[in-house]
Amino acid sequence: MASTGESETQPRGGLHRLLSIFAEVKPREVFSVLVLTLNVFLLLTGYYLLKVVREPLILAGGGLEIGGQKLDLDGPEVKAYAAAGQALLLVGVVRAYGAMARRFGRMQLTTALTLFFAGNLVLFHFLARLGVPLGVPFYLWVGCFNLTVIAQFWSFANDVYDPEQGKRLFAIVGIGSSLGAMLGAQIAKRIYVPIGPYNMMLVAAGVLLVCLWLTYLVHRDDLARPGGVEAKADAPPGGASGGFKIIARDRYLLLIAGLTLVLNWVNSTGEYILDRTLIESATSALAPADAPRDGAQPRDGAPGASEPASPNADPAAPLAAGAPVYLVDPQASRLLEGKITAVKGGAFDVEAGGKVVEGAEKGLVHPHTEEGKKKALGAVIGTFKGDFFYWVNTLGVLVQLFLVSRIFKYLGVRFALFILPTIALLGYASLAVLPALAVVRVAKIAENSADYSIQNTARQALFLPVGRDAKYSAKAAIDTFVVRAGDVLAAIGVIVGHLLALSTRHFAMINIALALAWLAVVAGIAREHRRRTADEAETPEDAKAA
Repeated sequence: MASTGESETQPRGGLHRLLSIFAEVKPREVFSVLVLTLNVFLLLTGYYLLKVVREPLILAGGGLEIGGQKLDLDGPEVKAYAAAGQALLLVGVVRAYGAMARRFGRMQLTTALTLFFAGNLVLFHFLARLGVPLGVPFYLWVGCFNLTVIAQFWSFANDVYDPEQGKRLFAIVGIGSSLGAMLGAQIAKRIYVPIGPYNMMLVAAGVLLVCLWLTYLVHRDDLARPGGVEAKADAPPGGASGGFKIIARDRYLLLIAGLTLVLNWVNSTGEYILDRTLIESATSALAPADAPRDGAQPRDGAPGASEPASPNADPAAPLAAGAPVYLVDPQASRLLEGKITAVKGGAFDVEAGGKVVEGAEKGLVHPHTEEGKKKALGAVIGTFKGDFFYWVNTLGVLVQLFLVSRIFKYLGVRFALFILPTIALLGYASLAVLPALAVVRVAKIAENSADYSIQNTARQALFLPVGRDAKYSAKAAIDTFVVRAGDVLAAIGVIVGHLLALSTRHFAMINIALALAWLAVVAGIAREHRRRTADEAETPEDAKAA
C-alpha cells in the first residue's frame, strides 16, 4: 500500500504544491489525502448537525417517561446518566462491530455501518413527525454514532497508509477534522431555523452517503497503487477475536486504552470545572437569596434584591422605566441586578453595578423574575461558550495547519504525545493556585485545542504499526467504550465531589494527579511504539539483505 519511488518522479501540480505547505506529500498521494480530508470534514459537519438537533430534543423534556411522568434530567445529572448509558450501549456496539469485522472486508464493513446509521436517521425523522418522544434515545444514539463512525474512518485510513505515510499525511487529514469541527457548528446554526431539526436529520443522512462514496474512491485508488493487494483489502480485518480480547493480550493496546481513559477522565472533569467556575462567576454579583439589599427587607422567595424575583410574575410583561431587571455583562461573564432608567425603542438604559449602562439591548436585559434570571444566566453561558468554542476551534485549526506536521517530522509521534498532558498539568496547577474564570478559560482553550489537533492526530498514528485486527476491532473498542468509560469515571468523581463538598481547587488537584498518571502511561507507550516502529523499519532491510 505504500507508495514507491515512482511516485516521487511525477510532476508537481498546483494542489501538490499547496499541500506541501502543510506536510510532505508525494504526487501519487495527492488524490487520496484530499479525498480523506474531505471525507472527515463532512463526517464532522454531519456530527455537528446532529449535535445541534440533539440539544433541544434533550432539553425539551428528554423523551424519557416513567409511570407517565417525564424525568427532568439536567446539568451534571444528565451527563452522569447519559455517560453511563452510552458506556453500556457501547459494550453491545463493540461486540456487534467486532462480529462484522470478522466477516466483512473493509469496504463492506464501511458500507454496512454507514447505511445502518443513515437508515437510523431516516427512521428518527419519521418517528419525530409522528410525535414520538426522542430526547434521551436520540441523545444516546448520537454519542454512539459519533464515536463509532469516526473510529471506523480512522481505522480505514490506518489500513490505507503504512506507518511512514501516516506519519506524514495524517497531519493533513487532521485538518479536515479540525475544519469540520470549526465550521460544522456554524453551518448547523445557519440552517437550523430555515429547514428545522427533523429535516436536518435527513441532511445528515445524505452527508453520510456522500462520505461512503468518498471512501469507495480512496479504496479503489488504494487498489490501483503499485503494490496494492485486492485480496488483502477485501479480507475481513477483524481477526478471530473480538476487540476486548485483542486489547487484553497486547501491552501496547492496553497502554493506548489507558491513555484514552485518562485523557477523557481529565477532559470531562475539566469541563465540569469550567462550567462550575462560569456559574459561580456569573452569579457572584447577585445578592444572596436571604440577604436584604439597600435596606430593603427580604421577602419569602426573594433573591435579596430591593424588588424580589417572583416566580409568579409574568415573564412576558413589558420592560418599563423603574422596573427591576437582571443585566447581562458579557465582557465579565456575570449577571448584575439593577433597574431601568430609560427606554429607548428596543434598548434600555440600566442602572446596575454602581453605574448606568446606556443602550443595552433586550437580549441583555431581563425582567427580575425567576424566568428572567434563567434567561439572563443562559445568555451569559451562551455568549461565554460561543467565544470559548471560537478560540478553541480557531487555535486548533491553526495548530493543525502549521505545527502538527512539523512536530511529527522533526520531533516524532512519541514526542507529540507528551504535549497535551504537559499542557493539562500546567493548566490545572495554575488553577489550583488561582481558581478564577480567566485562568480556567485559558487553560481549557489550550487543552482542548491541543486535544483536537496534536493529540488527536498522534493518537490515530499510534495504530499505524499494529495489525489489521487491532486497527478495526481493538480500535473500535478503545474509541467507543473506553472513551465513554473515562466520561463515566469523571461523572462519578463529580458526584462524589458533591457529597464531600469539594472545592474547585480540589477538583483541579485531582486532575493534577491524573495528569501525572497520564504522563507515566505516555512514557510506557513511547517505549512500546519505539520497539514496534523499529521492528517495522528492519523488515524491508532484512528482505533486501536476503
